[in-house]
Amino acid sequence: MRESCRTARRLADTHPAVTPNIDQRSAARILDLADPAARPRRPRALAAGALFFVISAFCAHGFVLRGSPDAARAAEMSPAGATNAHAESPEMKQMLSRLSVAGAVAVGSSALAQDAVQWRVEDGGNGHWYAFKAESTVICWHDARALCELQGGHLASITSPAENQLLLSLTIPNNPGVVQGGPYIGGTCEGLPWGQWYWITGEPFSYTAWMSGAPNGSSGTTEQYLHFWRWSNLGWNDQIDCGGLMFSYLIEWSADCNSDGIVDYGQILDGSLTDTNTNNIPDCCEAGVSCPIAAKQWRVEDGGNGHWYGLKRMQPSVSPESFFTLADQIGGHAATITSSAENGFCGQFVVPYDGTLFGLRKLAGTNQVSWVTGESVTYVNWNTGEGTNLGERYALLLANNAKWQDTDLTPRQWLLVEFDADCNSDGIVDFGQIRAGELADANANNIPDCCEVGTACDCPGDTNRDGAIDGIDLATVLTRWGQSAAKFPEADCNRDGVIDGSDLAIVLGSWGACP
Repeated sequence: MRESCRTARRLADTHPAVTPNIDQRSAARILDLADPAARPRRPRALAAGALFFVISAFCAHGFVLRGSPDAARAAEMSPAGATNAHAESPEMKQMLSRLSVAGAVAVGSSALAQDAVQWRVEDGGNGHWYAFKAESTVICWHDARALCELQGGHLASITSPAENQLLLSLTIPNNPGVVQGGPYIGGTCEGLPWGQWYWITGEPFSYTAWMSGAPNGSSGTTEQYLHFWRWSNLGWNDQIDCGGLMFSYLIEWSADCNSDGIVDYGQILDGSLTDTNTNNIPDCCEAGVSCPIAAKQWRVEDGGNGHWYGLKRMQPSVSPESFFTLADQIGGHAATITSSAENGFCGQFVVPYDGTLFGLRKLAGTNQVSWVTGESVTYVNWNTGEGTNLGERYALLLANNAKWQDTDLTPRQWLLVEFDADCNSDGIVDFGQIRAGELADANANNIPDCCEVGTACDCPGDTNRDGAIDGIDLATVLTRWGQSAAKFPEADCNRDGVIDGSDLAIVLGSWGACP
């Protein structure tokens, strides 16, 4: 059954977009037209016009034969247009039949679901996000589990009275006519002798909140799945997979695919991580590339300097000097704090129960301090009794008051990174322009590609950053047509998240050397 759930999830993933057909001979002809060295020279406008005619005819050919990308995708996903690439087992057919009814969770049931809430660390929580979800038809526990996975989460696990109370607060206010049997949660004893309960996340099953008389199954029973009991005290109850009037479930988001100590779901919500296909999994993780560091800007209009700041976590912990090197490698530097206002802004990044390292160091054997950037130290904010310990060369921001504490070479987990580079000298910090899609950063190192290769930074259509828009750029857009811009950002010339005719028009309209 677990394999069925995984298969169902794969089937629900976005189908590959239709791309124009192009054989080797056609490609050669197009590139021949695009390459000035391969043909007699003629006026630029005439060459661009001829090229546009060829590409238009080529695209029209693809649309006539296969339809538009959206139409083709719709046909591909419909029962009539689907191909029977794999024989379906009876179990799979049953699962897919149920999911065909319940699978509209992202659209059809959104009106019945509460907004997700975070159990914040500063409130004693775990930083995870939770939501109550209700369907318009009866679902099974395995359906609910699969639907959670399709949304990038999992059925909620409950490991403390406080967490149990939080989930009850999401459940109780909902319409009883919708809630009915009460929501599923992620506990089961499937695959084990009855009564040996476990959370599907692998967390210890040490806390319980059974309703009176539960669990009430017995050896050999099929009551192997947990839910809140709606009609009494909303305690836990054991239930068979598809028994009762079960319309709802509780979903939890806890994934941290980039290991920065922050749940991905929240970073997607606040825009720190992109999620083009809206499956609540960051595009960078799906593409297998480095994820951008979650950062906030100290805006000029708020009295700031326009720089960006974010936390970087390392597991296992590393030494301060290793952290400083890492900050340089990701396009920033360990943060320098040069005023009370900047210290106040940086205080929001302090990690509870642990200090946050920043870019101050002492000359060995002295209390003489300097910034890692070479800036002059004109402001300090030492806590009482701190700053004078000769054996402690580095500094931490403290959690309770954002004061500074000197510390030794003990390995640390958290560093505050500052981004202030402006490689193209346009007065805007590069990091923000990369986040906004104004500057490409294909290798995700927070340094604009144009700066790394020494070409103009304001040349849309130059997909390979070689200083010219030519046949290579044309071929890049055509071969990436309709695909995710998160995976192939170099082909998304206008940075709108889709590789399409607009990008093709930019390439054709800007043909030649970059300004």
